[in-house]
Amino acid sequence: MRMSSAYTSLLTFLVFPWVLALAQPAQPTANILSRVLMIQSPYFRGTTFSVDVDSREYWITAKHILTGAKHPPYGVVTDQSGLLSILDPGAQGEVWLPVKFSVIDPGKDIDIVILAAPEPLMKNPLPSEPADSVGVMLGGDCEFLGFPYGGGWRASFDNGQSSWMPFVKHCNVSALSPPTEPRIWVLDGINNDGFSGGPVIFRTGAEQKILAVISGYVQEPAEVISSAVPQKTVANGEKKLTVPLNSGFILAYDISYAINAIHKNPIGPARLPPTNPQ
Repeated sequence: MRMSSAYTSLLTFLVFPWVLALAQPAQPTANILSRVLMIQSPYFRGTTFSVDVDSREYWITAKHILTGAKHPPYGVVTDQSGLLSILDPGAQGEVWLPVKFSVIDPGKDIDIVILAAPEPLMKNPLPSEPADSVGVMLGGDCEFLGFPYGGGWRASFDNGQSSWMPFVKHCNVSALSPPTEPRIWVLDGINNDGFSGGPVIFRTGAEQKILAVISGYVQEPAEVISSAVPQKTVANGEKKLTVPLNSGFILAYDISYAINAIHKNPIGPARLPPTNPQ
């Protein structure tokens, strides 16, 4: 990838027909790997990814990266633009590129925002994967991509070039929120801080799709022995402290929120067709 010159139960089957689809393994393509970058705001480092809609480039991430609200309610982004930083994937060191993005907020407390740069940041990319949940199934394989704890690793290629690359983690589709609530996918997997805003994908190759945007993980209380904090004393005299742990359930907002908002407000920079050398 290269940056542009400017910014170098049976009833369920009747309600949700998507669960009838055949299971297919999930594996990220080289294209989606090149479209996932690290992003930084005044509050957090997280993950963003690019999609093309109607030949215009957009970057999608988690709203809480912009608002600083790590837990719901995530609020509304009222500013129509914001200065964020993108990690240059081709730089030898950690080089951050400031970009003034226009911002599209798809709705109150939907943990997604869409960003549009003044001009495309990716130069002559392959077409982005379709972004919808048609064909996904309960228990099906999925993968999510991002930069845990605001870090990453560099991958070398056969041509000698290297790039900052996102981590890839496995998950399974576990559940979907009720119809009366925001469309949130519950995934079975271990999320880490920094994956927020990253894409969830299913299938692979030409059939690969983007399903959702990572928001966070469900916490569960766990008791640990602590002699220093007397919150609770059990029969044998041990003092225990309850701490929140990662439950292994991930919350990800359906990608349709982003795509619908883009169609309503198509402000992304137009991607010109690549020129053919004479």
